Amino acid sequence: MNKVFFILLFPLNMLAQQFPSDMWHPGQLVTKGGDTIKGDLKYDFDNQSIQLDDGKTLKAYNVNNLYFFEIFDETINDYRQFYSLLYEISYNYRVPVLFEMVIEGELSLLLREKIVAESVSNNYFPSYYSYSMIPRYQNNYSYINKIKYDYFFLNPKGKIYKFSGKKRELFQIMDKKSKEIKEYFNDKKINLKKMVDIVKVTNYYNKI
Repeated sequence: MNKVFFILLFPLNMLAQQFPSDMWHPGQLVTKGGDTIKGDLKYDFDNQSIQLDDGKTLKAYNVNNLYFFEIFDETINDYRQFYSLLYEISYNYRVPVLFEMVIEGELSLLLREKIVAESVSNNYFPSYYSYSMIPRYQNNYSYINKIKYDYFFLNPKGKIYKFSGKKRELFQIMDKKSKEIKEYFNDKKINLKKMVDIVKVTNYYNKI
């Protein structure tokens, strides 16, 4: 089953609201011990932790005791799924890291989100990628908070590759079907700066 999460669906009215990571979402989580717990969840990528309110108690979980959790994100009116997966941070040394599953397949697409402040001209009109303005000004520039993403690919052997966004690197990751991918890349004019295009090419790889 492929699970596709499109950031493009975030509405303009999110500009005056909180980020999804600031909000509580209905959902459920599965612990490493196999327990399934339902409730309202709030996730934190920076600290790799989850808070869960089951209506009776507020509990905290981290990547070491968490296997999986799923939320219904009302900002996009869809479900999002997250996993604690082993990621190699140095040679032959892996640690559990929190990832969101964007596409699950032969080659899975993962992401990690982060909130960054960017300077923009005061004449700038915010897009749907922007959530809130930070009340700081300098000369003719102000700052906005935006969600940025780091992308990763997970192969069938459990190896996770961080994707830098370069075309050559994508062809190496998809080397098994590189000929078809190169043809598709040129035919569809894929732009790897766009999440929707990364999703398209990953979906195509899993179909052929």
